[in-house]
Amino acid sequence: MDFNVPVDDERWIAMTVFALGDLPPSGRIFFLAPGGGYARGYYDMAFPGHHGYSQAEHHTSQGHVVIAYDHLGVGESCTDGLAEITIEDIADANAKAVLSVMEQVRRGTLSDFLPALPDALFIGAGQSMGGGVSILMQGRHACFDAIAVLGYSAIHTVLPQRTTAEVQQGIDTYQYDRQTKGADLSVAESAAGVADFRYPFHWEDVPPDILAADMAGGYPIRRTAPPFGSLTIPNCVVAMMSPGFVADEAEATRVPVFLGFGERDTSVRPHQEPAAFPNSQDITLSITPTMAHMHNFASTRHLLWNRLSAWATGLAAGSQSQE
Repeated sequence: MDFNVPVDDERWIAMTVFALGDLPPSGRIFFLAPGGGYARGYYDMAFPGHHGYSQAEHHTSQGHVVIAYDHLGVGESCTDGLAEITIEDIADANAKAVLSVMEQVRRGTLSDFLPALPDALFIGAGQSMGGGVSILMQGRHACFDAIAVLGYSAIHTVLPQRTTAEVQQGIDTYQYDRQTKGADLSVAESAAGVADFRYPFHWEDVPPDILAADMAGGYPIRRTAPPFGSLTIPNCVVAMMSPGFVADEAEATRVPVFLGFGERDTSVRPHQEPAAFPNSQDITLSITPTMAHMHNFASTRHLLWNRLSAWATGLAAGSQSQE
């Protein structure tokens, strides 16, 4: 079911809810946010001649509810004022929409096929940009009972490249802070500082037709967008690859945290990532083999999805709350 959640009189957040079969008494609800250049369809992909690319279907088959959403300025959400939107604007608008939907889930008023789930456990999860924004939402608004950060480093997000010089070129490109205004940033100019997107995004065994479907129309400046892509990326997102960009919000996070990376991903030293969340007493780190940054295209995607589902199920019995 697709629907829009008003943020104010002029802005909205686009969402899709997925559910299947009998739900557990408490319910585990995933709020899934996409990465930059992608939309909520990333969590429900389908390719002719291929099977099993929908993370939403995978989780719902295991008894979870999935609500995928487009960030403010992304996909089918409101895209007005892309140059002026701040990362705080995005996090705050997302949080307002998510909290509104949570209340509907508790009351049973969101959908005819969802019963009231007054004791639901809400998990904020996101890939790349979505992971970083989930940290911001949690640090600023304590939205979730737990968060899953997939392919985003709270220490320093760095795209892997084939050579050390190319990695350093990317690092040198992304040296901003939270005071940098979106109007002073350019997605196109920053992308020019990245030598290659295919290598960090996709492992070598991704089928050629699926790779072509992702890269067709250009990335990150898409001239046309596949069903899982977004034509828009707010300028402020460029700064998210700067060191320590979400450090304060990560430190403020007190709920359980799942950190998921591919074997070739955006954390230079993934085993150091838990240190960015010193006030969470429950941190899980998962590194999936033969997986690059765009996890849901990987041949090993189900390993990550199963690990994430098992983690969520384990939380349902007694999660931390963030005060």
